[in-house]
Amino acid sequence: MRIFRAARKVIAKYGIDDATIRKIADEAKVSPALVMQYFSTKGALVQEVFLDSNSLLLDLFREKASTAESFHDLTMSAIEAFLARDLRTPAMTRQVMAFTWTWGPEQEEKFRTTLHDMSAIIADSISARFLPRDRHLTRAASFALINTYVGLLRIALQEDWPPERLLTAIEPSVRIILSGLEQIAQKADAAPGLGTR
Repeated sequence: MRIFRAARKVIAKYGIDDATIRKIADEAKVSPALVMQYFSTKGALVQEVFLDSNSLLLDLFREKASTAESFHDLTMSAIEAFLARDLRTPAMTRQVMAFTWTWGPEQEEKFRTTLHDMSAIIADSISARFLPRDRHLTRAASFALINTYVGLLRIALQEDWPPERLLTAIEPSVRIILSGLEQIAQKADAAPGLGTR
């Protein structure tokens, strides 16, 4: 869609605060009213641009997943991919995070679907390489990792952390989640039926 491509280009060029509906319309060679017809607010358009970038990140994650040597490598490669996007455009990330507090049912459903898609890809990658028989555990671990990342990202954005500081801060949480997952998997191997669904 021409408006969507124009929005990405204008946001990249001017930043989120200076990317106006007028500039996006001019770039797309359409009227501002047409932009507003498709996207009721600038915030809705920003949300779409942000969520669209998840598909690119997930493709990168799938590629890295095939070469990961461990749970830890796989998880950190996912975090590094999302971190590159989220801290490259901190104003957009902040705005999308702020929107999550005021979303209505339609936006919540779209985000829920996106979150479930992301979680499924991470869980599938963990299952395929490391825990082939326990989808329930890997799905729970992927949600825990996503929520840990988002919580620390919020702090990093508020305090203007560099990427290295966020990676250092998240490392212990990743190790705790993955250690717990590995322990449950070991118990399940020792006692078939435990922890599997």
